[in-house]
Amino acid sequence: MQAILAIYLKSLLISAVLVLVLSGLYMLGTISRNYDKPLSVRQNKIFDVLLIDILTIPILSFAVLAVLIILKSR
Repeated sequence: MQAILAIYLKSLLISAVLVLVLSGLYMLGTISRNYDKPLSVRQNKIFDVLLIDILTIPILSFAVLAVLIILKSR
């Protein structure tokens, strides 16, 4: 049981880092393109990205978990 939990936590960390890096790049691009728009519009886009991250990380972690289990079984 501890081995599965360790692999799941590793996959959670991998997916969180991956999603945060990609969303950080997206937010930087959005902020630089929409610099002339009001602050509230830019804040709303950032909040949308954060909500998407919160929903995406757990789902992606199960996919990474499956890949890590397959790689560990080899």
